[in-house]
Amino acid sequence: MKDSDDTDDSCDGDDTSKDPFWRSLESVAKAWNRGNPGFWTLLSLMLIGLKLTDHIDWSWWWVLGPIWIKYAFLLLVVAVVIIVKKRTGWKPSGET
Repeated sequence: MKDSDDTDDSCDGDDTSKDPFWRSLESVAKAWNRGNPGFWTLLSLMLIGLKLTDHIDWSWWWVLGPIWIKYAFLLLVVAVVIIVKKRTGWKPSGET
């Protein structure tokens, strides 16, 4: 039985679910958020621990850099892909 908070991956009336562009972005997002602590998460935890124990004297911006830099990079890539798609009318291979 499903709770009301659970979301269904199928979008019955949504046209974006059929667009390969949005499906590819969705697959990237799923791969990005696998649920396992990755390199950047572990690096962030290590840097936070080093900062809190005064082993490094870095700004908090750089200590938390692995967290915000990866999301800034992802946002930049998504923005570039959207801009290229809108300006050139680019479609993924296989789409007619």
